[in-house]
Amino acid sequence: MLIYCTSEWKGYGKQNYYHNEYRMEDGKVVKYRCNRYKHFDGHENSWQERETLTASWSMHDPDMPDWLRKYL
Repeated sequence: MLIYCTSEWKGYGKQNYYHNEYRMEDGKVVKYRCNRYKHFDGHENSWQERETLTASWSMHDPDMPDWLRKYL
């Protein structure tokens, strides 16, 4: 379940964009860095997307950012 999503920002290159998503998964809060970019496959450009797990916290973890707690 999606808890919070940041605004998208430009990455390196012309057609490379990122945003962070905070989700609730199995009783934990998980942070994903999401990336979308254009990929040329030899015939045409198409948008590709990928997600990378960057952090996770249990519900009562003191290391979880304070601003994120208000969205739970």
